[in-house]
Amino acid sequence: MSPTWWLPEILSQIGGLLCLMAIVILLWRYDGKPPPTMHMGLTLNTVLAFLTSLAKVAFLVPIVEGLGQLKWMWFLSPTPRPLHDMQLFDEATRGGLGGIKLLFSLKGCLPSFGALIMLSGLFTSTLMQQAVRYEVVAAESHGIDDIATVDRATTMSAYDGDDLRIAPYDTAREQQAIFQGAFSPPNETIPHVRPTCSSSQCTWPNYGSLAVCGDVANLTAMGDQSLLERLGNATERRLGVLYNTSRATSEALGYGAAYFESVPLVFPIVIGLLDKPTNAFNKSVTDLMLSDSFVAYTDELLNNSATFDMSKVKYLEVALWWCTKTYSTEVTAGKAVTTEVSTMSQLKEPASSSLNMPWAMAFYPCYTFGTCNTTYGAQEARLEPPPGAARVENYTIHIWTELTASALLAATMFDSVFMDRTRGVISSNGGGIAKAFGLSILGDFMSASSPPPEMQMSNTRALISNIARSTTNLIRQGNTRMPTDTTASSLFVNGTVFTSQSFISIHWEWTAMLAVQLVLTFVFLTLTMAATHRARMQVIKCSSLATLCALDKNARGHVGGINDLDSLGKKAKMLGVRLERGSSGVALWLGTGRSQGGGAG
Repeated sequence: MSPTWWLPEILSQIGGLLCLMAIVILLWRYDGKPPPTMHMGLTLNTVLAFLTSLAKVAFLVPIVEGLGQLKWMWFLSPTPRPLHDMQLFDEATRGGLGGIKLLFSLKGCLPSFGALIMLSGLFTSTLMQQAVRYEVVAAESHGIDDIATVDRATTMSAYDGDDLRIAPYDTAREQQAIFQGAFSPPNETIPHVRPTCSSSQCTWPNYGSLAVCGDVANLTAMGDQSLLERLGNATERRLGVLYNTSRATSEALGYGAAYFESVPLVFPIVIGLLDKPTNAFNKSVTDLMLSDSFVAYTDELLNNSATFDMSKVKYLEVALWWCTKTYSTEVTAGKAVTTEVSTMSQLKEPASSSLNMPWAMAFYPCYTFGTCNTTYGAQEARLEPPPGAARVENYTIHIWTELTASALLAATMFDSVFMDRTRGVISSNGGGIAKAFGLSILGDFMSASSPPPEMQMSNTRALISNIARSTTNLIRQGNTRMPTDTTASSLFVNGTVFTSQSFISIHWEWTAMLAVQLVLTFVFLTLTMAATHRARMQVIKCSSLATLCALDKNARGHVGGINDLDSLGKKAKMLGVRLERGSSGVALWLGTGRSQGGGAG
């Protein structure tokens, strides 16, 4: 037997191996990369299906021809076998149902092995497609239109070298920020500055910014009698003024005193400025104080009269001061989340002036006479950077600008109000912010019971935190960060834009089946060639001419013609044949033997 007789099958095997190598190279090249753009709209799956089909053909050719060869060797048995077995082998070479029939008819181990490999080819293409997965992941995007920025401030200044260059209505924006924070519900939090993100997902490194911090201290609980006496005297005078002006206003409007006096019991709320530190906060906070006020209130209704029972009055200190904060910001699914990572409230060195206007004795005279450029000029306060920021930067506050903002804040934080039993406002003689503190301490409008002390403190702390947050947002986005430091890095922080992109992920385990099929086909072909050589059988394979000429005269006479296929099939099952050899050992024809009764002996 010449090896060249099996050359087409061997070349087919080599072709299958080359297809497998091409598939591996193709998948390796695009693994972890975006889907490729190919000519004529072809996709990776299309090319993979084509190469898989070629590989499938490559391993089926040796199987088909091997089964064709084993068909002839099946009839080399010493005893005749049913001629119908010839039909079983022929059907098996066409795959599908024929392969199943051969597999279950048990016509030898090697033919069954070949049929099993052939049947496995039904799943090759489907399973190979599972090797390619398209995973949608968030990947960095570097398009020219991609934007990821978040505002922040490293300076607070409106100084142009000679005067304060205050943008139109900046003072109105400051008061708006204060009232926005004050009149937010205590159970809600003012959001941070919203970042700009051109996609639905962006991230930023931790960054620092100037900020305003706030907190509350219980002055009554501190027990400083000198302080409480001083606050009591100031509060009593303020309540007397409020009572007299409210009564006079009622009469001036034509209502008469009866309107004001129709509410016999009231809750008084007074907010005023502290003329010096109370020591409720540490020195580093006191040195950075922007606004320091007291809130006087009662938990009990007092008689609406010219005199009040001051023993019922309690006092809180509400403070706002400068600080630096480290923030972490990210946008996920279009939702921005900013977290405060750390806070630092510390001057790098002592400032040349107090930053709280009521404590800065030189400010009001220079403000009145327009000489603040001489008094303060370019003086700045420098703050320590917050820990945890990606970059260490300088944070500065122009003192003249800052004291002007502190004065506006002091004017806003000066108010007094009478509230009735259901927390309605009867009269007020200030900016209106006392009502916000009254609702936080005494409860919402139309409520007739006050929250417990711990909730009063919690609500007031939430209120002052919201004022601090809204003021911080103004500083981070406003005009005071620009005149002395206009570099882009000081105005905002650049982040990274992520967009949803498809990437190819190769699952190599799904390519194993084709590799196994090629290996098993090689084993099957080798065993078939060896069996053929051992049996000294010529290579006939699936030769149609050999099939037409195989039956001897007696066999052809027994089965008859093809005019009645049903009868032909029955006769083939009854007729036993075996492959006869010539004197040289070469198979010559299929000769008849005795009837096997439908089976092979």
